[in-house]
Amino acid sequence: MKRILLTFVAIICVVGLLLFWREASYGSGARVSSGQPVGTVREVALVSNAVGGTLSILDIESRKIIKTLDLKPEGAKVSLLRDPMQWYAQDMIEGRGGKNYAQDTDLSNDGTVVFVSRGFLGDVIAMDIASGEILWRTPIAGIRSDHMDISPDGKRLYVAALIQSGDIVEVLDTETGSKLGSFETGHWPHDIHVTDDNSLVYVASLGDMQLGLEERGQSPDAYTVTVADTETLEVLKKHQFEAGIRPFKVTEDNKRLFAQLSNTHAVVTRDLTADEITARTDLPVADGVGESDWDFEAPHHGLALTPDETTLCIAGRASDYAAIVEADDLSLVTTVPVGDAPSWAEVAQDGRLCILPNTRSDDISIVDLQQQAEIARVPAGRGPKHVTVGQIPSQILDGFIAGSK
Repeated sequence: MKRILLTFVAIICVVGLLLFWREASYGSGARVSSGQPVGTVREVALVSNAVGGTLSILDIESRKIIKTLDLKPEGAKVSLLRDPMQWYAQDMIEGRGGKNYAQDTDLSNDGTVVFVSRGFLGDVIAMDIASGEILWRTPIAGIRSDHMDISPDGKRLYVAALIQSGDIVEVLDTETGSKLGSFETGHWPHDIHVTDDNSLVYVASLGDMQLGLEERGQSPDAYTVTVADTETLEVLKKHQFEAGIRPFKVTEDNKRLFAQLSNTHAVVTRDLTADEITARTDLPVADGVGESDWDFEAPHHGLALTPDETTLCIAGRASDYAAIVEADDLSLVTTVPVGDAPSWAEVAQDGRLCILPNTRSDDISIVDLQQQAEIARVPAGRGPKHVTVGQIPSQILDGFIAGSK
């Protein structure tokens, strides 16, 4: 009887180890994607649908969705063996914050791989765009993986570990998904940008949103933009703000920072050399809009800067518009009505267009910044939250089109 019991226990242990290994090694394996694209390329918008857990690939020229990828082919629930903490917390945090299976995306330099921060799945995946196959999957500290940015050389991903993480950004190798290091930020790191010269990484923080505003704001690390060295991951400076920092952009010369602030309708300019706010504009509020219409303390969430750094396109999430703003003095040019709850903004076609995913109406608005008008609205998946504009090889896109016929 004892021998049978020991055999049974041994079998359970072996099966458990095999299941754990399968979860830990999920994906087809490493892929180098930091090189240049092969052949011709076309500009696309990769729209992450947070609730549906899908990726809509929008061909910008034709204004059509040419492919939808499933970003959670292994399922919408985290298994116990995959990540015990996430398995325990997932239902609780989805109950509070809603389903979020696709928070942010980045595109590989060669245009063949998309990297996805999967929100309340608590990880980052690399997915082959042509096949929809997951290459690797890496759990992120805490219980929510948030915004990311990819280094200009295409070799590193900087990922905000938003909740219960120790307030860090984790750095991943894009080839393997392995963790290369981390650095501390302000409370609840959010949006991230790596400089074009690959020397610095900027990380905005929201403050601990589990606390009330008065208590939250008492911490010196509540509302900061952390600046770190990309080589050493040493924190070089922290810029203090009056409120949580939502999407932001930094000019190419690293002298100005444009940001949206939590719980306000404001966009500000900060002189990073003098370390002071030099301009502020409070954007219009639609009739009848109040705090109950704000999602997650952010009535505005989405800020894009044209390549010539003259114009901002700002997502007015609570009031359903795209604001066109002069970058020099933050003067409002106009607002353009779009879909319901635009939640991000990116520019395309060398700054002529602004692409905005509308979270509540499940579509994508394309705004012509010169015409100051919405020129197209394209259906997306459920809960589009973020958009990345980039170049994908024409061969891949043509394959999608041929396959749909």
